[in-house]
Amino acid sequence: MNKFNDNSPKYRLLAILKLLIESPYQYTKKTLATKYNVDPDTIKKDFEELRDADFNVDYDNKYRYAIVPNKPLEHLEDMLFFTEAEKEILMEALSVNPKASEKRSKRMQEKLNMIYDVSKLGSSLFSRTFLSKVNLLQQAKQQKRVVKLVNYRSTNSSEVSNKLVEPFSVNVKEDILHAFALDRMDIRHYRISRIERVELQEMTWQHETLHYVTATDPFRIVNDHKVRVHIRLKVGGYNELIERFPLTQAYLQPSAEEPGVYDFECNVNERFFGLTNFILGYHEHIIEIVEPESLIEHIRRHIAKINF
Repeated sequence: MNKFNDNSPKYRLLAILKLLIESPYQYTKKTLATKYNVDPDTIKKDFEELRDADFNVDYDNKYRYAIVPNKPLEHLEDMLFFTEAEKEILMEALSVNPKASEKRSKRMQEKLNMIYDVSKLGSSLFSRTFLSKVNLLQQAKQQKRVVKLVNYRSTNSSEVSNKLVEPFSVNVKEDILHAFALDRMDIRHYRISRIERVELQEMTWQHETLHYVTATDPFRIVNDHKVRVHIRLKVGGYNELIERFPLTQAYLQPSAEEPGVYDFECNVNERFFGLTNFILGYHEHIIEIVEPESLIEHIRRHIAKINF
């Protein structure tokens, strides 16, 4: 199943990219807008997204658009925006395109391998600054070197500080870096987007035997201890939850008995990070916290701490 809805910005962006590669110089902004039932200004923004991802969006004298070669990009196989099936279709289309030389086709394939899953940022593609941090983290991982995370912005401590870590897992799809923190001497996870920049160090890993990866919950929190929650939401709550935390969409189901009501059921981190902010910020869209009781008490304690 395609992970994108047919009407979603991500799906449209993928579809436009495929069209510009498979049928270069055949579509104008107006024809694309008509095809996807959006305003031409929306197509203009889509082109800006592609250019931000370092695609060269070109047009001819009749303002028909195409993707043309640009400088080669570094290949990051495990950070694909496309599914493997979608990638295979695109690669096949490039290989049989009579207008694409071998060199041109290769460079386009490199570009395809640089599209990322951007659930945190909605339909936006990661910036070059983000890609630069990811590339350095990947390099450090391959060379088993320590890095300094410069000016890391921690939500939990509300502090900005430098971190010396051994980075052993880089998950761009979830915006998570798993690393061994040398100051705490244990496994920590960091949001890549909260790192100002990454600096490679001369030091090599000394604690590789202690490295292990734990799965994140739908709020992108890594925690070995999880609690099952069940919350009933109005339509507004459904919309806000998936827009703020897109991974939660897999755990939302419409109520079989009440139209306009959705059930959110899944395992989340035991300290309810992420979920707490959502409940407090969008309580008017929440019908009921069904379980667990510990979540209800947790929210009550937070409400009692609010200064009016």
